[in-house]
Amino acid sequence: MNLLKVDTIEQVKEKLHPYFSGMSRTTEEVPLFEAVGRYLAEDLMAPSDIPETDRSVVDGYALKASETFGVSESSPALLELIGEVEMGKAAIHLVEPGKAVYVPTGGMVPGGADSVVMIEYVEKMDEHNLAVYGSVAPGAGIMRKGDDFRKDQVLYRQGHRISNRDVGLLAAMGHAFVTVFSRPVVAIISTGDEVVSIMEEPGPGQVRDINSYSLAALVTSLGGKVGTVALLRDSREDLRNMVQEALRRNHIVLISGGSSAGFKDYTAAVINEMGSPGVLTHGIAMKPGKPTIVGVIKDEHCCCHERASLIVGLPGHPMAAVISFRAVVEDFIRKYYFCNEEEPMTIPARMTENIHGGEGRETFTMVRLRKAEEGWEAEPIHAKSGSISQLRYGDGFLRMPALSEGVTKGQLVEIRLWNEV
Repeated sequence: MNLLKVDTIEQVKEKLHPYFSGMSRTTEEVPLFEAVGRYLAEDLMAPSDIPETDRSVVDGYALKASETFGVSESSPALLELIGEVEMGKAAIHLVEPGKAVYVPTGGMVPGGADSVVMIEYVEKMDEHNLAVYGSVAPGAGIMRKGDDFRKDQVLYRQGHRISNRDVGLLAAMGHAFVTVFSRPVVAIISTGDEVVSIMEEPGPGQVRDINSYSLAALVTSLGGKVGTVALLRDSREDLRNMVQEALRRNHIVLISGGSSAGFKDYTAAVINEMGSPGVLTHGIAMKPGKPTIVGVIKDEHCCCHERASLIVGLPGHPMAAVISFRAVVEDFIRKYYFCNEEEPMTIPARMTENIHGGEGRETFTMVRLRKAEEGWEAEPIHAKSGSISQLRYGDGFLRMPALSEGVTKGQLVEIRLWNEV
C-alpha cells in the first residue's frame, strides 16, 4: 500500500459508486408531527387545486369591476347589497350588474363577481344599499382557484428533506402521514491510548473523547441514527473484534484515530481483515483530513447482506475528523440512503485576508462570519493541528479547489454554513 498515492474527494466518490448505486432503500411512514428532518421517499403532489375556490384576500364587497369604472368621491357607484358570505360556508348568491355581496377576508367569492373592493372604499347607506367611491380592476382582491398550486403539481421531490417551513404546506394538503427513508444506523468507534471518557479527568498526555460526541451530533443532525459507540485503547485485536461486531449491527462504521502511518495505526489492516474489497482509499487529497481511510465490506459480516457496508477511518484530530465527515460521509449518506443530492447551503462573503492554496489538496478553512456595510465578511480562524477552538468560533468553512493558488483579501467567496443541516 502506497500512502503517498492519495485520491481526490471526487475519486473516492467514484470508487464507492459501483458498490452502492444499486442498493435498495427501506422506507417507513411517520406522522407529520415527527417529519421534520426526515427525507421524502416519494414525490408529493398537490391532491387538489389550492385554493379550491376563488376567495377574497380583503375584507370588502364582491361585485363586477365594471360597476366601479370612473367612480369618485363626488360620483360614487350605487349598488344593492344582496347578502353576505359566511366564513367556512359556500357562497350562495349570484352577483348580477348593480348588485354586491359582503365577503370577509378568506371568504368564498360568489358567482358572477370578478373583483372585491376593500371595505374602506365603500359606505353602507342602509341595510340594502352601498355607495362605492373607489374603482377596482377585474381580479382585484381575489385569489383565484389554483393560484397557489394546481392539482397534481409536484410539491416536493423524492429525497427532499422536510423542514419546519414545509410542515404547514403539507398540513394544508392533508398529509397527516408521510413516507420517508429509514435512518441508516452509524457506529462510532474512537481509538487511542491517550483518549479517555469525558467523565474522567485527563492525566498528562491524555485528552477527553471529543470525536464520539462530535460525530454522533453530525450523524443525528444529518438525519441518521447513532448505533454502536465505543472507546478503545490502541489494540489491533480489540479494534478487530469491535469492528466485526459493529458491522453486524450497523450500516456504516466510523473509526476515529488510527488512520495515519504510525506504529500503532491498525485501522487499514483491520478493515482489510473484515472482507472484500476492503480498503479502497488510504489518503485523500484534502487539508485537513489527508489520512482518511475509506473502505467497503461486502460479505457475511455485514448488517445487511443485500448491500455493502461503508467503513471510514477518520483522523483523530477533532476538526480534521469533522471536516472529513462533511466532505465524504455526509454526501455519501445523503445520496445513497436518502436519495438527496441537493447543493449545500452557502452564503457569499468577502475574505478579510489572503489565504494560500493547499498545494494540490482541496483546502477547508474555518471562518468566522461578521456583518459589514457591504455584506458578510469571512475571517479565517487560525489554529494549530489538534485545536478545538474552531468548534467554538467557526460559523462555516471555505472550500478551495486543489489547483487553487488561494484567495485574496476582499475576494468574494462562497462559505458553506456550519449549521446547515
